[in-house]
Amino acid sequence: MCTFKDEQTVMVCDVAIGQVRERLQEAFGEAIQYTTVHGKGTLVQASSTTDATRFQAVTREAIATSQEASLEM
Repeated sequence: MCTFKDEQTVMVCDVAIGQVRERLQEAFGEAIQYTTVHGKGTLVQASSTTDATRFQAVTREAIATSQEASLEM
């Protein structure tokens, strides 16, 4: 399960992290920080200069795409 902590921080589950990394890299380049949290997933944080609304939209879309792909398997 992926959980938004605030406007620019989200805990991403292992199933979705690949898709999230790819999409955020395309959208924001190096402005995103990733921290692995043992047993919980990856904490994804956007810099304070990142458009929070766009960050959330890109992240939610990537999560949804990952979940759809995992259901098809």
